[in-house]
Amino acid sequence: MLISWHCHLLRDNLQGVRGKLRYQEEGKTVYILVVDDDRFANTLVQFVLSKEGYEVETADNPRGAMQMIQKREPDLLILDVTMPYISGFEFSEKLRSEGYEIPLIFMTAQDTIEAKLHGFNIGADDYICKPYNHQELVARVQAVMRRIKKNGKVGNQSIRGGAIELFPAELKVIVGARAPITLTPTEMQVLRALMASSGQVVNRDQLLADVWNDNENNSNIVDVYIRRLRMKLEVDPDRPQHIVSVRGIGYKFVVK
Repeated sequence: MLISWHCHLLRDNLQGVRGKLRYQEEGKTVYILVVDDDRFANTLVQFVLSKEGYEVETADNPRGAMQMIQKREPDLLILDVTMPYISGFEFSEKLRSEGYEIPLIFMTAQDTIEAKLHGFNIGADDYICKPYNHQELVARVQAVMRRIKKNGKVGNQSIRGGAIELFPAELKVIVGARAPITLTPTEMQVLRALMASSGQVVNRDQLLADVWNDNENNSNIVDVYIRRLRMKLEVDPDRPQHIVSVRGIGYKFVVK
């Protein structure tokens, strides 16, 4: 009964902060997805971070979270570890295997050094142990976002290739008379690499090294991102006109 009352109170308070200015990086609202099977914990985190101006949505299971991510990729993922059917560790590895490079904070009661090391080894940007102080949560989220901004900082100069113009700093691309298309940071980096060598073949391994700092040539992450860019830019993704494959070598950006 007490928990239910707190939930209603937080929801009411959350309505009151939705009209506030949202936290932005380079003109773009920072969108955070929180995944925890504890709905009360979700509501609390959403309330705390929304007060700071972030746009926050929640999911109480990995399947629902994946559906949300496929529709809109978050700027930051806050993920519980202990969940039914698939753990947060397993879910994050699944995301990586499918080409998602979303910044990630694990937030969990698993406080052993082994769990922490495992979390960082599979790509976590931070690891917060429950119970936690809400001010600490905000500070850690802000620290991660600062690192992302610093490491992913790009120039303001746009790149044009025919009817396509890429605005790296704004994470958007304009194709002809169509409305601006929003890109993720990684999508932007892949497209920028291709457009910077317009008309030339960009080796697949070169993309791996330049975008992901990865020299392993057995990853299919490049193909995943090429497909995602085609879905956004091409009229017919199955018959691409701008991002074409050069069999056995890589990809080429073609100006039409």
